[in-house]
Amino acid sequence: MSSDPIHRVADAFRSAALRLEHAFASGVVVQVDANQLAETLLTIAEDLDPPLAQHGDPCVATEDA
Repeated sequence: MSSDPIHRVADAFRSAALRLEHAFASGVVVQVDANQLAETLLTIAEDLDPPLAQHGDPCVATEDA
């Protein structure tokens, strides 16, 4: 995964999309429900840990702001 915060976001979404694509192709998943979507979003968040706010991204609000 890229060290650049902007590319990390794109990489995390690509990775999640590939995992979903493989799950659909293998027949493990035939449709995505709200719980699976939430799990996918959490996986993306974990891939991005630490949060972008810790990288000084001005587009992300921090508790100090």
